[in-house]
Amino acid sequence: MKKYILGNWKMFKTQSEIKHFCETFNALLNNDQTLSSLDTVIGIAPTYVGLSTFLMHNKTKTLTLAQNANAEITGAYTSEISFNMLKDLHINTVLLGHSEVRLHLNETDEVINKKVLTLLKEKMQPILCIGETLQEFESNQTNDVLAKQLKADLRNIDLSMVDQLVIAYEPIWAIGTGKTATIEIVEKTFVALKQILKDILGDNIDKIALLYGGSVNEKNAKDILQVRNVDGVLVGGASLDPQKFYTIVQSTPEYIKAK
Repeated sequence: MKKYILGNWKMFKTQSEIKHFCETFNALLNNDQTLSSLDTVIGIAPTYVGLSTFLMHNKTKTLTLAQNANAEITGAYTSEISFNMLKDLHINTVLLGHSEVRLHLNETDEVINKKVLTLLKEKMQPILCIGETLQEFESNQTNDVLAKQLKADLRNIDLSMVDQLVIAYEPIWAIGTGKTATIEIVEKTFVALKQILKDILGDNIDKIALLYGGSVNEKNAKDILQVRNVDGVLVGGASLDPQKFYTIVQSTPEYIKAK
């Protein structure tokens, strides 16, 4: 299974800041001979207005991701961006269902499901984000919440396309709060996540990469990436700093072993 190190920049970075990030990150990655021999997917999701700038200045194999997209290919949807517009920029990976999108943009599981199906149909890769609130976590409802989200978000999915799917578990209570789930919680939740997916998709789950997100940083990434069933991380604030993000890239067990 590939390892995924993905960064979500949310609503941060101006054009000049993106250029500066790329100049530093390009040098770090392009001088790393160990990384070039590994099957590691590195990606950054800038804001919409930063996509072209990142594409222009990124001189590495780092993928450019979109933070969201409309399920409709075209139409009168002011402020929205369609998947075919992203494909025209050679952007084929999109974050879907992030907790902030669900909260602030009121995206329902029905809407997210439509986007997942559209992406797969377009031969693009959805990074489907799921997770529970602090209240749900403290009430021991984590597994029930994840099962409900996944059943709704993956409804009517074509099983022959599940290898295009990546799922990011992001406990809402650990996003931007400085709180991180303990290694024991991550391991327990990912075992449950595997079973939930097996109940929904059968044996096809071995083709799906599972990521952890939620205050991942250069200090805890190594321990998180060693957890069984964790195939990568979705990084928020730490991905804004090229050196910190590069340290996370170096934290995979495969990198450490190869080094």
